[in-house]
Amino acid sequence: MPPTDARLTKMREIARLRTRKYTFVLEDLNDPHNISAVLRSCECFGLQELHVIEELRPFRVSRPIVKGADQWIDIIRWTSRQACLDHLRERGFTIALASSRAEKSFHTCDLDRPLAIYLGTEFAGNSQHAYQNADMVFKLPQHGFTESLNVSVCAGMMIAHLDRHMDLAGREKFTLSDSEVDEVVARWSQAHDERD
Repeated sequence: MPPTDARLTKMREIARLRTRKYTFVLEDLNDPHNISAVLRSCECFGLQELHVIEELRPFRVSRPIVKGADQWIDIIRWTSRQACLDHLRERGFTIALASSRAEKSFHTCDLDRPLAIYLGTEFAGNSQHAYQNADMVFKLPQHGFTESLNVSVCAGMMIAHLDRHMDLAGREKFTLSDSEVDEVVARWSQAHDERD
């Protein structure tokens, strides 16, 4: 059953606020709860795509945590870190590696350029390959004793910061083109038909 006119209008309103200027890369995350929380935060704040590297661990979500967010964003799955990074670079993304070892604060990063924010595994952190291939390495400022934040909390904080930056800089500089909006709405509509 095709979506109603009201549902299509809602889809178009949401698609017009989507961005592909920012994306996240999840490298072999272990916990489906963490993966799902990052997906859900990306969808809620309008990031249209997410990249998942599965060199060591398969991509899995937790349905109670993801709350259906995975049906509204583009999840691009990779079995090769290098292929993922090459693809993003070809599209003009800066590879920005989040690391508690960094000196540079995320709050001082240039957020006007397309950013692919790279998050490593929960236990081992970022791979040496990721460090060697990053264009920038940054940290979220912390003022406590604990060494690092949970990866999904870290992602949520950065996504909220990116959202604030888009508001201040003018969200229209970051949102999808009209043709991209049409393409996204068409896919959402088709998926809505198939689910019904």
